[in-house]
Amino acid sequence: MTVDYRSRRDADVTDVDITDFFSRRFPGLLNTAAPCIEPWLACNTPSNLTIDCDGASWHLSARDGQIQVAREAGTTGLHVKLSAAEFSGLVNDLYTPMTFFVGGSLSILRGQMGDFLDWWLLLRAVIDQRPIHTPGETEFRDRFGEPLDLCRAFNPGDSREDMRHFLETAGFLHIGGLFSEREMAAISADIDRYQDTYYEGDGSSWWATTGNGARRLVRLQRFDQVSAATRDLLADPRFTMLGQISGDGHTHKGLEGNAIEALIKPLDVVQGISDLPWHKDCSLGRHSYDCCSITAGISVTGASADSGQLRVIAGSHRALMWPALISKPELYGLPVVDLPTRTGDVTLHLSCTHHMAQAPTARERRVMYTSFRLPSVNVESNTESRARINQVREAAYRNVSQ
Repeated sequence: MTVDYRSRRDADVTDVDITDFFSRRFPGLLNTAAPCIEPWLACNTPSNLTIDCDGASWHLSARDGQIQVAREAGTTGLHVKLSAAEFSGLVNDLYTPMTFFVGGSLSILRGQMGDFLDWWLLLRAVIDQRPIHTPGETEFRDRFGEPLDLCRAFNPGDSREDMRHFLETAGFLHIGGLFSEREMAAISADIDRYQDTYYEGDGSSWWATTGNGARRLVRLQRFDQVSAATRDLLADPRFTMLGQISGDGHTHKGLEGNAIEALIKPLDVVQGISDLPWHKDCSLGRHSYDCCSITAGISVTGASADSGQLRVIAGSHRALMWPALISKPELYGLPVVDLPTRTGDVTLHLSCTHHMAQAPTARERRVMYTSFRLPSVNVESNTESRARINQVREAAYRNVSQ
């Protein structure tokens, strides 16, 4: 098994004209897409879809398990307007509907966001020849064929092969007691010590408003640049070995321009991004170029249901499903797993594993997040799509914070 799901390279990206795509390429792809779409269409009825792009209108409908395409504007169902660059990016898997939604450029003339996400599933299934997830198709077995205990917390000395199989199968991993309480206390002290060096608008921090009107620092980016204890942790073999668990060559690259960040999760946040709802880290695009990277969460303080714990949908990394905005995860037939942690524990989750953070209700939580990435296969990097996604993230933060 592997968690390297990449099937595209940036150097292969070409502009996609909507008329050429739907009149020439799409019909050919449909001829072999039946196994990828028919099981989902058997239990789902998407609305009709009209796409306006670059002066052309195309209408898609799904009847009797088949997708019909016509060059016309439909009068019912979902009606979206995309720029030529947005349509091309959607086909190339550089963007998703969430990119447009979060970035504020989404233009739905008729219909709902959920309709767009349903058609995104169908388009991705046809273009990538990847089956849409239907409930009941995912099993969880250990490497000996026995039922997998999804609530298991591994010890640092446990079998690396068992850890790898668990990560590949479930999409996440919990390692207990990797770091000591003393080490985490030193990092927590640095969070206290260096909070005053961050300020709103510095480009290195996120802020939120609590119910009493206070502005709180919630994310300290590039924290290794101020915290010696954090720099020591990043060089520690216990940390660097986390990237080796997958067996796919992951190395510590950190986040975009940000080796590691410290998060404070306050009580009663009423404005600003602090605790995120269900999403995949690839929800804004580039799944087929970058996944799976591995996000590591280092518990500076413990976490439980009332103090900001992480939750995951087991097996969702293997499933073509909505990338975000999931309100009822149980409908997918995949287990929802809580990940309570103690001080010094580490959680890993793959970039296309659905996850969310519960809002603290009893006490604050402190945690650090960073990322391990696959070895590069790109001759050149599509900096335009990466920059767009980064801008969308920043725009989302600003919009929620205002």
